[in-house]
Amino acid sequence: MKFRPHLLLASALVLSAVLAASAFAADPAALETSAAKGDAESQFLLGRAYLNGNGVPKDPKKAAALFQQAAEQGNFKAQHNLGLMYSEGRGVKVDRAEAIKWLRKSAEQGTVRSQVALGDLLASEDPPLHDIKEAAKWYQRAAEQGDARAQQRLGELYFAGDSGFEKNPKEAAKWLGKAAAQGNVAARNALGVLYEREFGKKTDEAEAARLYEQAARAGNVKAQSNLGRLYYEGKGVERDLVKAYAWLAVSSAGGEITAQNLLPAVEQALAPAQLADGKRLAREFAAAAKAPVGQPSR
Repeated sequence: MKFRPHLLLASALVLSAVLAASAFAADPAALETSAAKGDAESQFLLGRAYLNGNGVPKDPKKAAALFQQAAEQGNFKAQHNLGLMYSEGRGVKVDRAEAIKWLRKSAEQGTVRSQVALGDLLASEDPPLHDIKEAAKWYQRAAEQGDARAQQRLGELYFAGDSGFEKNPKEAAKWLGKAAAQGNVAARNALGVLYEREFGKKTDEAEAARLYEQAARAGNVKAQSNLGRLYYEGKGVERDLVKAYAWLAVSSAGGEITAQNLLPAVEQALAPAQLADGKRLAREFAAAAKAPVGQPSR
């Protein structure tokens, strides 16, 4: 299993700027002066200003240069942003090795978002940068501090057991459960898969259906497909072809291939009146569903 986190990393870079926006009270000219004197925090603040065009012209290259200066002095916020910029090629050429280097430095200072971003990169890159065991280490650190996405990622690694990482359903359930309890929709879907397939030596299709429905109603297309399939098969829920059609139709419209493949078979099994009900219900489900939160890996 490989994660593709680069869009998430870009969002994290924007988020880091937004989170720090309230601190931008200094005059840019004053920051220029103190940054030129080597003050790392001023270099970071000025870099963020240039990154977002706050009081100065937007200039990602200048932002990256300022983050570099601050990062080399150990500023963890600058290290984090510089790592993300190298990952995305913003103001610098894409260099994933440099991205990992700077994110690791920030992560080592205890920065949770850096630990998660570093885990994402290490889990998604090709060799020689790919290192699933180190990725798991950073996810674990962030997960233990309560980060829901790190808990989700760690749980998925324990579930899949890929790339030499030992499979452990109990650990998978533990971390996915923690993430799901925080509202992480992808974790709810993955935990549903775990309950359906291999929770210990038993399965619990009813619990899987409950988790799928929570995630499906929050807009997760994988969960919508899984829930539709359970309604079609009558597993964990009473068989209901109308609801099966509705959830599969919503998932299919969201681009989920499994739903697209199963939907025609369900449609053929419906009488015209049932099909009309299914289409109406699909519209209701689609309108009520929230925007997707995260993307599951299975």
